[in-house]
Amino acid sequence: MAWVFMDLEMKPVDKQFRRRWDLCRQEVIEFGAVKLGEDLREVDSFQALVKPAYGEIPPRYARLTGITNDMVADAAGFETVLKDFAAWCEDAETVYAWSGSDLDQLRGEVRMKELDFPLDRLADKWADFQKIFTQAVGLKRELSLEQAVNIADISFEGHQHDALWDARNTAELYRIYRDEGRFNAVIGPLREAVNPKKQPSFTLADALGDALKGLNLPEA
Repeated sequence: MAWVFMDLEMKPVDKQFRRRWDLCRQEVIEFGAVKLGEDLREVDSFQALVKPAYGEIPPRYARLTGITNDMVADAAGFETVLKDFAAWCEDAETVYAWSGSDLDQLRGEVRMKELDFPLDRLADKWADFQKIFTQAVGLKRELSLEQAVNIADISFEGHQHDALWDARNTAELYRIYRDEGRFNAVIGPLREAVNPKKQPSFTLADALGDALKGLNLPEA
């Protein structure tokens, strides 16, 4: 039994390809994933850059992801990497991503690029861990990966917007989620602040500090 945690990095489809842009506004430039065994330790990883088909990587996206046009010049295309990734996931019970947007991206890009690739087997295993984790915390508004890491009181490993490192940090949140004692220790005070049994003497902002910055949540 294995669980996969994956992430994608994308760049926008150049608007000169207007008909393609109307179908899907981004294309994948990196796949990253880790596979956990039954003891929840990492047993394998998958990382592949993808050569975009519709325009170059804009400077802003290169700065954000660390992926340059030179780096993807000799990379495989989307169809090849998607097939490799799907084959790598064959033994996984569940494929987790942080939000449902990555599966939407794969579906949109398959359609845009007119690929004859059945996503059903991969989609049937798909789960939105952002939604699962946010609900477990007791919040209604979904957390970013960075906010979830902050709430869980762990340090973000590696670099944000690196697909493999984002996947690894998602996997670490899953380990915390699966460890009832650890989860209750780090998340319990937050859940009490969000859904107090009696009127608290402190605010949600006091409890969380900067972890939920930008969420505009009401005080409990």
